[in-house]
Amino acid sequence: MRELVPECERLRLTVDVNIFCDANADRFLPDWFPGVRFTYSGPGMRDFMEFYDVTLNAPCDFVLFLDADTFVLDGAWACSYFESFTDPRVAGISFVPRKGAPAIFALLCRAESYRDLPAPALACRYEFPENWPRGVNLQPGDFAARELVKGGKIVINVDADESARHIVNFRGTTGLRSSREHVTRAVGEQAFLQSVAEYPACFIAAYDNVMLGCLYESLYHEPFACDPVGTPLGASLTIAELECALKGIRDVKQLERLDERFQHSHRNISRMAAREGVELFIPSVLPNGKPG
Repeated sequence: MRELVPECERLRLTVDVNIFCDANADRFLPDWFPGVRFTYSGPGMRDFMEFYDVTLNAPCDFVLFLDADTFVLDGAWACSYFESFTDPRVAGISFVPRKGAPAIFALLCRAESYRDLPAPALACRYEFPENWPRGVNLQPGDFAARELVKGGKIVINVDADESARHIVNFRGTTGLRSSREHVTRAVGEQAFLQSVAEYPACFIAAYDNVMLGCLYESLYHEPFACDPVGTPLGASLTIAELECALKGIRDVKQLERLDERFQHSHRNISRMAAREGVELFIPSVLPNGKPG
């Protein structure tokens, strides 16, 4: 946000930064976030999806929804898109696409356009559940984008290559941490670790948490994503747990795909570290001993 707020203010926009604390609220220290407002989960705002629509209906002209694991590196670039709103048909700008389509990871909304949609406008939803498993699972923001376009509005979808030059997205990192907390509480730690082994996307999210942990520790000199007993990365996958899970993969092609994706994450965290002027030690986790 430190890149975005000054650039928005240069456009003579009044900016209110609002962080939704749906978990571990005691760890959001006001001294670390000067000028930031905190919103806590509760009745009517039980999770981030309800937060989306409550925030959308606050008195404002524009809302930028930014995921906790998405980092805008170029505020001037992002704010240059405000000029698009001179076209009254433009309802929103998706800065980070999902599979080529608009997504909510970094979504700038003309609030009025989204308020005109049936509530909840931004929540995920299932359509045609009676045809399951051929039903449709719309992710947060998908329904809104579809209905806006059907109504003649435009949602600008920044392409993946342009987005990657200006934004770093460690998608799934917070989701994995939340999953460990809830799955472990419900059915135990072994069930969580087994679910990770069966779902390759968890390996990527776990590695991205390792990357974020390396940067966090370099900046703040304390461990990242600790579990209740203080184990670094214990709320995600520890490095030892990730190494153990990866050793169980026998598919060479899968390991190659993971290696490629890990190298991508390595490059992204290195970009962020260079901006902060810190050096990182990146542990190797793959059986071949590469940094990824």
